[in-house]
Amino acid sequence: MRGDDYVGSFIVKALVDRNRVNDVILFDVEDSIEWVILKIAKSNPRHMILIDACEMNLKAGEVSLIRLAEMSYPFFTTHGIPLKLLANKFLPNAETWILAIQPERMEFNGDRTTLSPEVLASASSVSNFIASTLEERPNA
Repeated sequence: MRGDDYVGSFIVKALVDRNRVNDVILFDVEDSIEWVILKIAKSNPRHMILIDACEMNLKAGEVSLIRLAEMSYPFFTTHGIPLKLLANKFLPNAETWILAIQPERMEFNGDRTTLSPEVLASASSVSNFIASTLEERPNA
């Protein structure tokens, strides 16, 4: 609901459209990871990557991959409960990462699927990279 905050959903939707990989589960949680975390935990993942817009004081569209255990705040996300707390509580055995993308716009708007040009370019690059990496895997 907040401009570039849609970036995680954009990437997951692009991956779902392109890939059918049996051992990779994709969840598009939009703004409700708090409601989906138990479903994710039931799949007992060894690895998990959360993709989200995070305020990192970088240029719009810049991407950082950070182990959630090493993540320090003041990262800002729009989730009611911090992602690190959710992962520690419900996914204690998973190696969890956050793919953080610097938003340009986080204001409420009527069209939540419209990304700023910089974030859209990054989201397209990220989804293409992940898709090609999954396609190249030996067991894919």
